[in-house]
Amino acid sequence: MTDDFNADVNLLVRSKRFVVSQSLVEQGRLSALYIIFIILILLTNIFIVSIILASKAMRASSRHVLIISVCLGDLLMGVFVLPVLLNLQMRHGDEIKDCPTFFAMRLFADFLIPSVTTLAMLALNVDYLLRLCCSAYSEGGSRSTLIVILFLSPWVVSGAVLIPLYVDGMYRVSDNWLDKCDIEMGGILTRTLLAVSFFPQACVLLILTLAVSCLYLMRRETYSLDVCGERIRAPVDVCLASFGTLVLYSPAFLAMLVNTEGYSGCAVDDEERCAMADRLYTGALWCLFTKSWLLPLCWLVCKDTRACVRQLFKEAC
Repeated sequence: MTDDFNADVNLLVRSKRFVVSQSLVEQGRLSALYIIFIILILLTNIFIVSIILASKAMRASSRHVLIISVCLGDLLMGVFVLPVLLNLQMRHGDEIKDCPTFFAMRLFADFLIPSVTTLAMLALNVDYLLRLCCSAYSEGGSRSTLIVILFLSPWVVSGAVLIPLYVDGMYRVSDNWLDKCDIEMGGILTRTLLAVSFFPQACVLLILTLAVSCLYLMRRETYSLDVCGERIRAPVDVCLASFGTLVLYSPAFLAMLVNTEGYSGCAVDDEERCAMADRLYTGALWCLFTKSWLLPLCWLVCKDTRACVRQLFKEAC
């Protein structure tokens, strides 16, 4: 059993570059664990979206509307990406034949979904800052427009930037990339995609999260209501979700960045160190997918959210 597991783990570094979707397809014996993750992603995210849509108070809250955007990104991972990759593995094993589907899943898993969800967390932090500082955010028309912009911009920006960049980069690597599934994207292309899909957003998200925390600490003694007339609550859920996003995404992206230079973490003849590198890469992979089902639980930290959930259960009973 141990030998089989080690063999699966060794598949993670068959190439010199760590790619999330490639690792997923190759780890056939871990299909059961992927199925568990899919179920957890569906349960947690659908639960949060359902209670927001069912509660009139939460539907009227800009924060909870923007939380739906984050949940939709994570749901896309559980509803679409992971099931398709598992289907590829079950139908083709290690010899994948459906190259267009495989490369599409690589785009979603490695770059597009992390970009969307990180930008959606940025939008939540911006919303909190606007509710504390911007009087225009209290007006009906302008507030609705800003909420729509904050809700849609992560999806529009990520799709408009990453999809053309990815397709153009693949054609630069090889004209027949749709027919050959083992094509390496190359260091420059991967670094470019990383430069626009996670690291800039992560840096800005960290800064805004710290700004939100500091602003709340400064305002809580002098203001009891925000510009929308709502009681100012500690941004515990937003800050916790923001840091959770950074902590759970960063290992996989750092591993990808290191491996764009062809460094696999060990020398070819150093089996012990390579085994350790394999375990680290595997852990980074699972951290990335853990984020999609663990993050929704952060929203239950907010007192208002818990109060709405209790009210919904009372009405249902």
